[in-house]
Amino acid sequence: MVQKKRILFLASWYPSRENDALGNFVQRHAEVANQVADVTVLYAVSSFKSNSIEFERKNINGVDTLIIFYPKVKTNLPLIKQLLSKKKYLNVLKKGFDYLNTDFDLVHLNEAFPAGLFALYLKNKKSLNYVLTVHWTGYLDHTKTFEELSFYERYLHKKIFRRASKVFPVSDHLGNSLKKLNLINEYEVIPNVVNNEIFYPKKQKDASVITRFLHVSSFKNKQKNVVEMLKAFKNVQEKQHDFILHLITEGDKSEVWKLIDQIGIEPSKCEVEEKAKPSRVAEAMKLADCFVLFSNYETFSVVIAEAWMSGIPTIYSRCGGLTEISNPELGVRIEKNDTQALTKAILDFNREDYEKDIIISQSSDFKVDVIAQKFLDVYSVL
Repeated sequence: MVQKKRILFLASWYPSRENDALGNFVQRHAEVANQVADVTVLYAVSSFKSNSIEFERKNINGVDTLIIFYPKVKTNLPLIKQLLSKKKYLNVLKKGFDYLNTDFDLVHLNEAFPAGLFALYLKNKKSLNYVLTVHWTGYLDHTKTFEELSFYERYLHKKIFRRASKVFPVSDHLGNSLKKLNLINEYEVIPNVVNNEIFYPKKQKDASVITRFLHVSSFKNKQKNVVEMLKAFKNVQEKQHDFILHLITEGDKSEVWKLIDQIGIEPSKCEVEEKAKPSRVAEAMKLADCFVLFSNYETFSVVIAEAWMSGIPTIYSRCGGLTEISNPELGVRIEKNDTQALTKAILDFNREDYEKDIIISQSSDFKVDVIAQKFLDVYSVL
């Protein structure tokens, strides 16, 4: 039997008590990678709640996970704060690496910055190579966030990318954006994973004349454009169209209800939940007739992958990632920020126009066993 490789899953983002939703897609990758390797997650996060360095090591869903909480740097001088924060962050990760006391075969870096700084240290001082998975929307043309970084920060990003043995963006759209920025010359896509053990169609849809639309997101309007999405549903409401809009937010549901009230959608037409676990989102998908996404930009869009795996069609704006796919058998694609087009797509939607088996077939690349094999192929040759 071939011995599993020991992989340090080094994360720039990861769910923790500071933010239980941040980097949840990285956690899903870690869980899948752990099926084909011995994975240990290392993540450091500064916290106003911490007065000293605190190590929290747990087995989370089968994955050995070390999260380090440490005090934030307290100064109002921006340059000094940046330098001290970087130094403290690296020192904390060094302590965490020593605490693990393990000989790793490879580092799997998740998000280039800031954890890539420690990946560079491990490559230089411990001769540990690293591969890099990329999710960040900041590299996309839509945002221009990377271009707005300081010269020094852009230099650090470029150094992290160029020292990586392999780079794995989660979509071609993101990979091409990295090429345009001259961060990489080549890449291989390894998409986000969807747990097909919980995301699958309901065997028999309930007979109902009321169409259920579902939206799941962070509700950060700059990216998700939820205000215009809700305005479209207000337009639909004015056409005396009967529907239920089910909204699941990573934030506070009271803020969502405020938006609903401001825009003027009848509360009776809405259901709102907050901080739903994947199993609950999967149940919501099973009940929905259609998923709606009206984002300004996406690198992948896990929720669309989850909807397709659940066999439900989608109405979505073209904004990167999976939304670059245009297939009328999967749903309706519209241009971003075209509220009139979104209104029309909602009004015209008929669930009888779609075959769930055709929709499900689109999601095969996101299954757990498929992504696990991709990770095994990577780890086996490095």
